[in-house]
Amino acid sequence: MTPERWAQIRQIFDGALERPPKDRAAYLRVVCARDDPMRREVESLLASHDDASGFLARPAADLGSTLHYSGEESGEYPAGFRAGPYQLEKRIGRGGMGSVWLASRPDSPKVAIKLVKRGMDTSEILRRFRMERQVLASLDHPNIARLIDGGSTPEGMPYLAMEYVEGTPIDQFCESRASAITDRLKLFRDVCAAVQYAHQNLVVHRDIKTGNILVTQAGVVKLLDFGIAKLLRTDLATLEMAQTRPELRPMTLDYASPEQVRGEAITTSTDVYSLGVLLYRLLTGKMPYGVTTRSPESIRQAILETEPRRPSAVILTDDTHAIPQATQKIEVATAETRAIARKRLKKKLSGDLDMIILKALRKEPQRRYLSVEQFSEDIRRYLEGRPVIARTDTPGYRLAKFVRRNAVGVAAAIALVSILMASTIFFAYREREDQRRFEEATVSLERQLLHADLEIGGSKRVRDAYNLANTISRAHPEQSDSRRDLAQAALKMGDIATDRSAAMKYYIEALTQFDLLTQHADHRDSAVEKALGSVAAKIGGIELEHGNLLAALSNFSRALQIAEGLAALEGANASEETHLTVAGANADVGEVLLRNGARAEGVAKLKKAFGIYRELGQDDRANAVEQELRKQ
Repeated sequence: MTPERWAQIRQIFDGALERPPKDRAAYLRVVCARDDPMRREVESLLASHDDASGFLARPAADLGSTLHYSGEESGEYPAGFRAGPYQLEKRIGRGGMGSVWLASRPDSPKVAIKLVKRGMDTSEILRRFRMERQVLASLDHPNIARLIDGGSTPEGMPYLAMEYVEGTPIDQFCESRASAITDRLKLFRDVCAAVQYAHQNLVVHRDIKTGNILVTQAGVVKLLDFGIAKLLRTDLATLEMAQTRPELRPMTLDYASPEQVRGEAITTSTDVYSLGVLLYRLLTGKMPYGVTTRSPESIRQAILETEPRRPSAVILTDDTHAIPQATQKIEVATAETRAIARKRLKKKLSGDLDMIILKALRKEPQRRYLSVEQFSEDIRRYLEGRPVIARTDTPGYRLAKFVRRNAVGVAAAIALVSILMASTIFFAYREREDQRRFEEATVSLERQLLHADLEIGGSKRVRDAYNLANTISRAHPEQSDSRRDLAQAALKMGDIATDRSAAMKYYIEALTQFDLLTQHADHRDSAVEKALGSVAAKIGGIELEHGNLLAALSNFSRALQIAEGLAALEGANASEETHLTVAGANADVGEVLLRNGARAEGVAKLKKAFGIYRELGQDDRANAVEQELRKQ
């Protein structure tokens, strides 16, 4: 069996496992149409999976899957076989390329041993195996199944000894305990903590799904299976490159991001998207896209073109799928009808949770949460009843949050204020109108002064402008002009800062304000988008100076995407400035890719920059890029 055929079988098998057993036959009839051998192979794998008594609840289980070739035992290891100091006791999982065993050694806890099957030791498989070992060796977190040991069998085949986790996939754990929505969100934040830790160590998991997240009986989350993780560390990047061929692109399709489906660069935003799918499933029991057929092609099309349905809308409109058990337990009498239970869950998901999940699932990586940490922080803010990043931060919204947190005190205050207002309302109205006109005139003059200071420049004037912009923004946070002025002043502060860490602080503030302007604007503002791309490039430059290749690549890629979008918008009339920005962004991305070991991709970006510079007559810049290309 070719690796390409096996990759296709694995993808269909993973898709079948995500469905209830009663729906699997219909799913296989659709996706395996006119390919009976493939359908029989997947059916055999499903039967073997069921016979394994749910070993997905076992440690680091599946060597990329929970599969085995039907009827093939060649290359397997017998019970009692010794891998280093460990003796194999019981096989707890099989894959097409290897197996996982429960093993022991004298005076030590039991471990899970992962072995490559005899005869499957191709250079590609061994490369992946070595990469997984290097990934796990760099990670030490309470919510990640840890690597204990590694070595080779007497025949020279590699093995990994990993922490043996007795647990249940996170969705099954929540259902078996009828966990409340709040408890599910707390477990999800533990998953986020593990993924964020991996990102800080320059590792993108890129296969986050329910089967790779176990929860122990004590309620401890364990993230498993870094077998297809993407390494972004310069010294390890070459090990990862062989895995990214389009025909063997490793992913679980239902949880894959649009950029994974298209075969584009993988960044931390990829894991943010998959975490959004996971949270959607935990809270609704369903996947985000209501495709009518379950063929891989229809799923790909939905991921790329269809906007996900709001979780609250799915709960109320889909009566064919069982809602999470917890939704029938939360503050609900046991005799309550199913329809009422759905309405209660819809109310709980509507608003903040809808917006949080949909932000994580945005098609464009730059419009998702900037990091897994920010995603988790928004969940924390929701749990504490505070305003969340995913929603427009208007005064009315913040006030509603405050009232919910302080309902009793607010009610008493309202009663007292109502009595006082009754006697003063007439005079207050006239005074308020006069005050409003005065404030509008004052703010207008302040903005003129602020713009003049920024135009003239100089350290003192820029700082004065920044302080004034902050004052206006605090007084009028709902006004887009306030955000724009604060963003421009923060950008100027970053430009004049002598300390790189101080510059980074101001640039990040500018990026946040510009980003909010683009998200909440009624129409595209090319000036704001240009400024957003510029500040992203500046942040990328500082990250590159500090050697943070992952962060540099993410920011440079965002700057490039914005520049190319503006060029496409301007079309044939695109200005020379726009073309130069596109060229510079390509050169920046190409430099980072080359440093990270992605030579082919980096050279392609540099060639694109070279072509634009040469076409515009920018000979000095073209020659600089050409010299870098000759080094390659």
